[in-house]
Amino acid sequence: MKADISSSAELVEAFSTSSISEIYPGPVVLTDLRETLKTQGHLFVVRGDLAYSNEYNGHALTPKLWVYENMVASARIQNAMRDHPDSAFFDGVGPSGLEALHFHARRNKRKSVVVVAQEFHLPPHLASWNDLEIIQAGEPLEWGYVRKQAEMLRSRTDLIFLNQALYAAKAMMSVGNRVVRELETLGVRPDASVWCMASGSCLYGIGGKIAKRFQTTETLLAEYADASAMDANLNLANPNAVRTFARGKLLEYFGRTPPTTLVSKDNLRYFPLHPVLPNRYLLQLWKHTGETGISRVLRVAPEAALRVHERLRVAGFDWTHTTSLALAPAIQLAEEGKNVVAMVYG
Repeated sequence: MKADISSSAELVEAFSTSSISEIYPGPVVLTDLRETLKTQGHLFVVRGDLAYSNEYNGHALTPKLWVYENMVASARIQNAMRDHPDSAFFDGVGPSGLEALHFHARRNKRKSVVVVAQEFHLPPHLASWNDLEIIQAGEPLEWGYVRKQAEMLRSRTDLIFLNQALYAAKAMMSVGNRVVRELETLGVRPDASVWCMASGSCLYGIGGKIAKRFQTTETLLAEYADASAMDANLNLANPNAVRTFARGKLLEYFGRTPPTTLVSKDNLRYFPLHPVLPNRYLLQLWKHTGETGISRVLRVAPEAALRVHERLRVAGFDWTHTTSLALAPAIQLAEEGKNVVAMVYG
């Protein structure tokens, strides 16, 4: 299967909120944390940690289970499965994506082959999965991770490339439509939605759908202050500035020198969020359109995210540090009386 897009139109369509009108038919839970956290405004969290909770007994309940469900169901992958009955599912993944891809591969009687970043610490339970092949990148961060995927696609002919970096946002849009319908039913008009970003599946697939329906809603990106892929001085409202930023980051991807930034032990709490380079397909999109779909980038201090993580744990929610990263500014906005939507990433 091809690794890259063939046209700008195909790229735009992959992230277009108009491309999917279906509403996800399965359970999608929204929890309002206003009473629990005593905020003035509503704080609705999309419970990615409950995705497939009735079916999956694995180690990581995650919104990636929705992503891979819908990618596997797409005509692109169904045709590839028909044409290549013995090929394994292949993708570049982080911890949650690995579990989700493996679940759906096993469900479809396929083996899984995954590329993970050099910095990814493999959980011990993966050793018992004999239908999973893990390839670890030999060079740092997303720079090495993307190169290793390209190497695999050049050298292997037994793989069906799901390519979440390009197709995950589209795969999440039916869930986004479901979230919009739930908000409409509740009579809530969000002032803001807050997301983290790696593939951009939640930010574009759900946040983009919210912004399309409620046009005054701000779409906010939360980044770890010590490891930010976005330029702090980037004017998101200036298309020329966005294009220049995207071109520069793409040159870093295709350059011969790996990034010198290293992921510290503290930063690993939020991994696999991209600490240096955004998703290269998003960079190509931004270079083409001059628009990111992001209203503002919020840099969250590590101590603020850790305080939120502990506050949530005490309240009975043992969620990931990535979730706390997004919820730190989301809670602050809700305390100011804003109605906010965010994601529980696991």
